Formats: sequence, structure tokens, C-alpha cells
Amino acid sequence: MLSGGSALAALGGALASRSLVGEAEAFLAGTTDKQQFVESIVPFALLTVIQLVLWVAAAAVVMTWMFRIAANHRVLHRGGTWGPAWGIGGWFLPPMLYVIPLLMIRELWKAADPGTPVGSEWRGNRASPITVVWFVIYSVIPLAIMFSPGSGTFSGLGNQERAMAEGIAENSELTLFAALVSIAGAVVFAVMARQLTARHQQLTGELLG
Repeated sequence: MLSGGSALAALGGALASRSLVGEAEAFLAGTTDKQQFVESIVPFALLTVIQLVLWVAAAAVVMTWMFRIAANHRVLHRGGTWGPAWGIGGWFLPPMLYVIPLLMIRELWKAADPGTPVGSEWRGNRASPITVVWFVIYSVIPLAIMFSPGSGTFSGLGNQERAMAEGIAENSELTLFAALVSIAGAVVFAVMARQLTARHQQLTGELLG
């Protein structure tokens, strides 16, 4: 729910960014001053802040969820390579490339198989392809967007207002595409999390909040 809200806020910000292209171009051309431009981007800035807050809240919920599942698996002697603490630390190493969360979620999926009796070998179980689909949408594509030519990722070291105006004027379509990718990632993650939680509940009988 929180990740979906963050994605929707990103979409709202992207749409607001597209509506500000004219104001950004006018500011860059010198026909409007900095104060007028700053006032025009307030809704866009507000949506960006909302998106960040929701994203942080969603991240905390997901980390807690992964920690609890991994801890339960350890109690059932199904602890794998990625212990409960990796449900938190794995999101930061390496930064922005969520390889460890992918590997951990795939391992949790295998360990949560309710058809494998407790005490039996579970590592040979298959993980759902949805885990890789989520990784591609949530990590690979956003990184490709971020480092694509003209993305403006590394601009803005000087005049912040001018850098923002350039980003709005030049990257509005890319920003919208990134927001749509974010929504797709949130939807896929929600489906994946629901399926993994259901498997885990069948295995343990625990209701995860």
C-alpha cells in the first residue's frame, strides 16, 4: 500500500513536471525571474516530498516483513545464506542495486514452500519467476534511466533553480516513464509479497501484519 502510494506520488510529480515545461523554459530564457519559477514548482516539490516520505515508510515495512520471515525460517531450521539482518542491511549493499534483496527473497520463497516437510532439504526448490521480474522493473530499468544520456542525474551542482528548470524542460517525458516504471514495480512487488506471505503462512500458521 505504501509503495503504491509512493509510486502514485511519483506519477503525480511527473505529470506536474510536464505541466511546468513552459514555466521552466521561460525561466531559462530569462522572461520570468527566479521567484516566479520557484512559486510555480511548489506543487511539484510537495509531491516529491510526499513520495520520499511514503517510500521511506514502505521501505521500513518491507524490511520488517523480510526480517520476520527469515527469523521464522531460522526457528524451523530453514535458515539460509541470508539471515534476518540481511532483510535490512541488504537494501544498502550495494547501493541502488538490489541484488541482495533479490537473492534473499528468492531464498525465502524456496524456504517457505509448505509442501516441503520440516527438516527436509528445501534449497533445491524453485523460486517464482516473479522475483526476477520485480528485480528488473524495480532495479535494472530505473538504473538504466538514471544513467541514460540526457537524464540530468549529475546536473545541479551549481545553480539549483536553473538545474531544476533544465531537468523539467529536458526530461519531462523520461520522468513520466520512470514514474510508470515505479508503479509497475510497486504492483509486481505487491503481488510477489502477497504470494510469499501466503506460502509462509501455510508453512508456519503465523499471520504476518
